[in-house]
Amino acid sequence: MRASCRVPAVLVGYPKVDALVQGRIDAAAVRRSLALEAGRPTALYAPTWSPASSLHLAGEAIVRSLMAAGLNVIIKLHDRSLDLSNDKFSGGVDWRARFEAMRRPGRMAFVETADSSPLLAASDVMVTDHSSIGFEFCLLDRPLLVFDTPDLIRVARINPEKVDLLRSAARVFHAGEEAGRAALEELAHRDRLAAARAAIVREMFFDPGGATRRALSMVYELLGVAAPCGHSVPVTHTAAGSVP
Repeated sequence: MRASCRVPAVLVGYPKVDALVQGRIDAAAVRRSLALEAGRPTALYAPTWSPASSLHLAGEAIVRSLMAAGLNVIIKLHDRSLDLSNDKFSGGVDWRARFEAMRRPGRMAFVETADSSPLLAASDVMVTDHSSIGFEFCLLDRPLLVFDTPDLIRVARINPEKVDLLRSAARVFHAGEEAGRAALEELAHRDRLAAARAAIVREMFFDPGGATRRALSMVYELLGVAAPCGHSVPVTHTAAGSVP
């Protein structure tokens, strides 16, 4: 009989957000690359992909309201929202064409890049419904707005506890036309939900900013190779066989 091997799980964190947390992304350069006007606050609109999401209920109204309030807007849709081969994902709507029709040079950028971290860094406020990107934005301690989508939890099978957690650190609004005013009010009172955002970071992220170094240290240790200077970091192990 083959002997079983119990390998301890290793808790390293979330390498994706290291550059964001460490401030290594030049936010001004990102905004310039998107040709957004300087001197205006920037809002990121990043809804989830379900047909029950804010995108389908009020996406265009949200973007118009943000621009009307004087904000630049970065639109980052989930990849599935752009998949016209399946109505379950896109709702049968060509969102590229919809937002292209609304395009205002210097005021709106429609982005399809895979890495959202530069967009988070470039944004002063974020609008979503329920998405993991909302939790990542809390790492920056900046205002977060959540559009109320009554059917999204059921349709997308979202954990209600996660919904409540994200909303605890966000301004919840109910009509697309409210987005601009709500964003300006939250920007004027940036610290209002700071404690709730900090609580989310403690709940969702393990020692953010050092995950890549911890992961590399683990790899060097497993290979039995000495880590280059600056890469050696203590690795926290969980109980054998557990999931961090």
